[in-house]
Amino acid sequence: MKQLCCGAKFAMTFGDASPEVMLLTAVLLAAALGSIVIWALALRRLARSPGDLAPRTLATLDGWRGGGPLIAAAGAAHVMMNFFVAVYAYAPVTSYQEYAPGLAEAAMILWAGFQAGGIAALCGGHLRGHLRQQA
Repeated sequence: MKQLCCGAKFAMTFGDASPEVMLLTAVLLAAALGSIVIWALALRRLARSPGDLAPRTLATLDGWRGGGPLIAAAGAAHVMMNFFVAVYAYAPVTSYQEYAPGLAEAAMILWAGFQAGGIAALCGGHLRGHLRQQA
């Protein structure tokens, strides 16, 4: 069996996913990237004028911190529901390889949601630390 690196595995899973799974994964990964962009812009602003941070900056990061994993859990539950309906409709399945794509899609959504929430939490915590230090 050919060994694939993790980037190729993600690309194969994403490429084989349904459109709604692709969209949800892309939105969650965009939220993770957005957290980094917001964090960098806020640090730049704090460097120019200490203590000056728009309240919506931390509110946005807090929203992504809490919402990312919850949205991912809802998306994974949707994929798993469809997966189990398909298992029931097409039983008996002859091998585990027929189950793997559905499980991989659910795991991909969860991974993207945890990335979004984790990165937003780190960025928000870092900005809060800067504000406390400057106060």
